[in-house]
Amino acid sequence: MELISLIGPGQLWIFFILVLGIIALPGSDIAFVIGNTLAGGRSSGMAALSGIVLGGIAHSLMAYLGIGLILQAVPGAFSAMLFLGAAYLAWLGYQLLKAEPGPRSEHNATARSRIATMGQGIITCLLNPKAYFFMFAVFPQFIQPEKGSLGMQVIILGMIISFVQIAIYGGSAWAMSKLTRKLGDGRTLEVKLSRAMGVFLILIASLSIARGIWGG
Repeated sequence: MELISLIGPGQLWIFFILVLGIIALPGSDIAFVIGNTLAGGRSSGMAALSGIVLGGIAHSLMAYLGIGLILQAVPGAFSAMLFLGAAYLAWLGYQLLKAEPGPRSEHNATARSRIATMGQGIITCLLNPKAYFFMFAVFPQFIQPEKGSLGMQVIILGMIISFVQIAIYGGSAWAMSKLTRKLGDGRTLEVKLSRAMGVFLILIASLSIARGIWGG
């Protein structure tokens, strides 16, 4: 209760609803998690989810350190990050488009490939323009220096973000894994869905580039 009093239960509920709405919107993070689930099974999906959650934690830390304000004050830096993120998303989408039908077992995923997937998840989250909009416009509104420890407030808000990410992205990966299992061997279907996720990532990348060129 003492921790909650740092922000206030009403503020926490408002923050939770905002986070839920933003994270539930289709975007690169959920496409990355689902795409990896389809391409590499549930273990790969969970590795992708872990990376996204770690990236979200890093965003909370960046908000605490004021890095978001620095990026906002230097438009060139944010534009560079936007284009870099778009290029990376396009590359991930291309990798999913190359998926080919064939036998696949979740046990084939090595520890090294899971770590690599986790690393890609962190980068995907860190280069997600939607996350920076959230860090600029939403997160700072719930930090109240007059109520006490800024660090503890950031931890509480960061925990809410992580919980919602795990619930939505993890739930989506679990549901997609169950669906493909119920549809039989389903490997061809998995490849089609994986390629659809690849197209979606490339579309997001294209929209990000267009926003950077014409949207300012």
